[in-house]
Amino acid sequence: MSVKKLYPVSLWISVRLGFHFFVMILPWLHGIEGSEKPGNVELHCIVNKYQVLTCVWNKQSDVNDNYTLYYWYSDKEYTAAQCPHYLIVNQTTFGCQLSEIETFSTFTVKLTSNKQEYLPMRKFDKLIDLVKMDPPSKLQVTNTSSLELRLQWEQSYGSLRSHCMTYQVQYKNMASDKWTVKNASSTLFILPSYDPKQTYTFQVRSKLSKFCANSKFWSDWSQAVSWGRNITVTDEQPSTFIKASVILIVTFLLLIVVVLVIRTDRVWVVLVPQIPNPAKKFETLFTVHGNNFQEWLGISKEAVENLKTNYTERLCIVTEDNDCPGPDGKNPTTNLPTQ
Repeated sequence: MSVKKLYPVSLWISVRLGFHFFVMILPWLHGIEGSEKPGNVELHCIVNKYQVLTCVWNKQSDVNDNYTLYYWYSDKEYTAAQCPHYLIVNQTTFGCQLSEIETFSTFTVKLTSNKQEYLPMRKFDKLIDLVKMDPPSKLQVTNTSSLELRLQWEQSYGSLRSHCMTYQVQYKNMASDKWTVKNASSTLFILPSYDPKQTYTFQVRSKLSKFCANSKFWSDWSQAVSWGRNITVTDEQPSTFIKASVILIVTFLLLIVVVLVIRTDRVWVVLVPQIPNPAKKFETLFTVHGNNFQEWLGISKEAVENLKTNYTERLCIVTEDNDCPGPDGKNPTTNLPTQ
């Protein structure tokens, strides 16, 4: 048999033997990998806006053997100190908090246990790089006469400086589900040339800028705020316009109720007209003019005097006594004409 014929057979045998050898040593390799890597326990650290460091691990220890965390600065392991404040759930530790930290020094943190298992050790160049800010809040959108949308928000800085912040704004409109992301250096973002027929949605997040830190963490995205048809609304809260409208309507209704209660008599007179009372019209005749009817009517005193008689009429005495002389001393019967 020639060498050329034996070569494919030997190659096939070598491949089969190599495959079986790999299968045999795979569990052993897996055991070595598991003992060298911190696969069972992962340690994560983060710093908040008040420069408080929180480190947590993803595996809880046994009740009788809690993990212990040590930390030190500037590669000086001999100065290692134990965590002053552990985070505990069900009598087992799962994290540690440090409130007084050196944000611009090299920092090392390490977990230990009595079980002699491999536990992680993390080293950070500067803790300021681990700061994660709170998401921005109170987003407001307004439009301008130059067809621009102005987005403004507020940021809680804690013990940090405002000039250390950088922001990202993402927005989209009804015509597209894809977000457009833009950078911003302040708490103001301007969107030029918007479509007034569309509804726009905005979100903002923040982190420390490169001028103050090499931050690795963005904050969570803020609550979304939408603008469209001259109405600005947020995801979870009613808009200021709606609140103001409701307050105005309620106030107006309460005012109407108060007026109706105070002026019930006048409203009743308007709705149900009453028969006029003439006594009120003659009240001044008795109280002001002292029963003087002419004065109450407005007749002057001169007119009243002119109406009075200025002559006297002679009285005529009628009698049947013929012997009784008249007023002139003569007997009236003697003056009678004869027939």
